[in-house]
Formats: sequence, structure tokens, C-alpha cells
Amino acid sequence: MINYVALGVVALVVIALGFLVWFAYRAGKSNASVTTAEAGTASANVVTQKAEAMAQAETDKPATEDDVLARLEKGTA
Repeated sequence: MINYVALGVVALVVIALGFLVWFAYRAGKSNASVTTAEAGTASANVVTQKAEAMAQAETDKPATEDDVLARLEKGTA
């Protein structure tokens, strides 16, 4: 009878360890996915900021040579 109890305890420990390994694997996989998504978001934000700056520079550019010279004299170019 004691042998069956001991066998049951060993089986329970093995199952519990298997569950912990599975849980740790899933947690690590989820963490890697979140990290990758955050890196992608940061990269997209940088690209968006550069595009906005380029669009603003295009909007603010002077139309003629006289405008360029006037902006250089004012120090706003």
C-alpha cells in the first residue's frame, strides 16, 4: 500500500514540474512577443516623426530666392 502512495506522490511531483516548465515556457514566449511589439512601435514612431519633420520642412521652405535671403537675414533659415 505504501508503494502505491509513494508512486502517486512521485507522479504528482512529476506532473507539477511539467506544468511549471510549460508555464515558464509560455510566459517567456509571451514576454518575447511583447518586447518585439514594443520595439516595432518605437521604430514606427521614429519613422513617423521623421516623416512629419520632412513634411513640415517642405511646408516651411521659401518659394523664391528673395525669400531665402530674407530668412537668412532674419536668422530663421
